[in-house]
This record gives sequence, C-alpha cells and structure tokens, in this order.
Amino acid sequence: MLKVLPPTVLFGALLLGLGACATDGTSPTAQASDQSYTLGSGLMSYDGFRRATDLCKSRGGEVRPKDEGGDMAQMSNYICFVPKKTKS
Repeated sequence: MLKVLPPTVLFGALLLGLGACATDGTSPTAQASDQSYTLGSGLMSYDGFRRATDLCKSRGGEVRPKDEGGDMAQMSNYICFVPKKTKS
C-alpha cells in the first residue's frame, strides 16, 4: 500500500530542492533581460508557485531563487529569469 505524504512535506521538499539548485556563479539578474521579474509577494503556495512557473516558462524564462538569501517561503525571493536575446 502506498503512503501519501502530507502537502507540507511535499512543499518543504520543493523548497529544499529549489534552494539547492546550482548556479553558474553569476547573479540571476546579471544576464537577465528587461523582461525578467520577481514572482510577486506573500507566502509561497504550491498552486501559486505552479502558476507563476508556468507563466514564466511561457515567456521563455525559468524560475530561480534570488542570490540575496532571505526567506525562501516568500514569493518575492524568486525571479523569473528571462535571458537576453542574442543577435544572430
């Protein structure tokens, strides 16, 4: 029989996973375009984070934690990083 984990455990694992993401050593905003933006304000929720992530991906970006530290349960500590477009 499968045991279902409570949402708080899953949410905690999500936050830990995002906090452990490796970066390339540069600030997320160093190569960000003017289309990059902070995800919002308030406490993180699974549904809210999922909607923000889907919207970010639809704009060609990816969600990254800010390098400034802080409370990772706050939406404002994440950025939708949209890279600058290079001229071909």
